[in-house]
Formats: sequence, C-alpha cells, structure tokens
Amino acid sequence: MKVVVYPADRFGCGSFRMRWPGEQCAAAGHDVHVVGQDQRSVRLVMERNTVKDVLVDGVDVVVLQRVTHAYMAQAVSVLRAKGVAVVVDVDDDLSAIHPSNPAWAMHHPGNEGRRMAGGQVNRHSWRNLAAACRDATLVTVSTPALLDVYARHGRGVVLPNYLPDHYYGLSRADSDVIGWPGSFHSHPNDPEVVGGAVARLVDEGAQFVMRGDASGAGKAFGLAADPVGGGVPIEEWPTAVASIGVGIAPLADTRFNAAKSALKVIEMSACGVPWVASPRAEYQRIHAMGAGILADRPRTWYRELKRLRESAAMRQEMSEAGRAVAEQLRLSQNAWKWMDAWSRAYEMQQATPRPQVAV
Repeated sequence: MKVVVYPADRFGCGSFRMRWPGEQCAAAGHDVHVVGQDQRSVRLVMERNTVKDVLVDGVDVVVLQRVTHAYMAQAVSVLRAKGVAVVVDVDDDLSAIHPSNPAWAMHHPGNEGRRMAGGQVNRHSWRNLAAACRDATLVTVSTPALLDVYARHGRGVVLPNYLPDHYYGLSRADSDVIGWPGSFHSHPNDPEVVGGAVARLVDEGAQFVMRGDASGAGKAFGLAADPVGGGVPIEEWPTAVASIGVGIAPLADTRFNAAKSALKVIEMSACGVPWVASPRAEYQRIHAMGAGILADRPRTWYRELKRLRESAAMRQEMSEAGRAVAEQLRLSQNAWKWMDAWSRAYEMQQATPRPQVAV
C-alpha cells in the first residue's frame, strides 16, 4: 500500500498533522511518501473550471490537508472514481473563523471567484472543504468536535495532536515572566477572556511577552504598548516556548475554539512551562491528566497568574507535572494511529464499487 502525503504548508499545521506523522510512518518501514510543496506530483486535467482527471501513478492512498481550493475539492471524487483512497485532514473549523482573522476573507464563500490583491482569482472557500470532506474516503480530525463539522457521514477518525521528540528534554531557566506563545492576528478575540488581569499584573511589575506576532496585542490586553514578540521559525519554536516563565493560553468561548486542539498547552507542558488556560474542551482534557490550571473569568486569571509569579516552588511543581503529562503525548509513540487510519481508508476504498464507464 503506497501512501502519498501532501502537507498544506511548511509551518505548524502541515508539520504536526502531515509531515511529522508521515516521516515517522516511513521510518517505521511503511511505504509512505511526504511530498513538499515544491515537489508536487499531482497533475489535474482541466476542462475550463472542471477537473476531468487527476494524474497519479501507482498510488493507493492520497492524504490531503485543509482542502479549500475548488479544483482540489473536485479532485477528491475524481481520484476515488479511479480507485484511489482519499483522506482529508482538518485541524480547525474553518466555517467558524473570526471575521478579524486574516484567513476569514480568503475562505468566506462570498469571496470565491474574486480577484485578490496580486491579481489572481481566489478559488478558496470553507464550502470547498466541506465538499471535499463529504466526498473523501475518510476524514481525519484533531478533535471530537470537528467530527460533527466535517464527518457527519460517519467516515471520520480523531487523531489528536502529538509532539515530536525535539520538544522533550529542553533545559529551562525558571522565571516569573508571563508569556503567550501565539500570534494575535490568529487569536483576535481571545485576549478578552483575561479581562484586565495581564494589565493589572504588568502594573504591579510583571513582564509580559509573546512568542509570535504581537502586533495589536497591547491594546487587546489593555497595555500601553504591544509586548515584545516576533515570528519564530518552526525549528526554533520549542526553545522559544521553553523561554517563557509562566504561560497563558486564552481562548474565547466560541464555536471555532470549541473545536480547537490542545496543541498550545501540550507544547508548554512538554517544554516545562507552567500554564493557565481557558476551560475549552481539549484544554480541560489535558488539565484532567494533571497539567496546568484553568481560569474561567478575569479574577481567576489574575489570582492564578499572581500565585505562579510569586512562587518558584509552585512553578517547579507544575513544570514537572506538565512534563509528566506530555510524556504520554509523544508522536513517536502514537504515529501508528495515522498509519491505521490510512490503512482503514485503503480498505474502505477497496470495498467501494467503482463507477461503471459508459462505452
């Protein structure tokens, strides 16, 4: 069984969900090939704006991620008609993106077909993703909530996010610096859940930093200026996370966040960073395993962050507890779940009758 995996990007989502699991499966001896964006081997045969054929040679399972392009969404059913199993992986509920998130404009169905700033016609929408998932042999998602969005047909599997080995064993210098490992542009309404807690702590002398794009975050947190931040290459991300003294993971109570994975808090846990987070479903799951603190209102955020700032012993205890929880979440110990899902898709496709070709 030959499996070809196509990550949607070179960044976090493409790596956690596609590249790293695919590489682990290949290293275990399976016939799995991860294809970078500059090495694409899928060729579409088009007739105007309709996909008539997809040229793939000797492939049994094609794994696609976040299929929002109209042509690739059409390609799913074309591939299946050729007997190729198609797995579509989804990590977020794109139909529930906040309008202030830059991704919203590109993926809103009302903007499909319009010319973008560079002159190209936008072919992306979350409606295309829904169609691709409807037609796929199997849909893999990162959280149970996403099954109800993209796999109501029953052909879905939950593959939670896990961490590659380079997240583990990092040294960490303890401090009381509060940090958010995230970018404000992709979390435009999430700081509101902490209310004035961070601003109050900063007024009391706390240092607040970000690991990611901090543009606009100062105003959102009620600060006089944007905190120190900046983009970090994915290879350096674990070290950047480990440099935080006390981590936060705020998520507003929205439909989008109800389907969010636990990735941010398991990253902090593996890096030994004690954290406070919103009580969203997946964060609650990791907290129940023994990591972190949950805060459901601004006064709780303030109280718990203040306690952590003031107690090195508490930080150490939570750091050790988080690392112990994260040990159970290594990708190297769980990549077999991806291989099982892809094998299941192959078997399902083999059991699907091929359409009759008219002569």
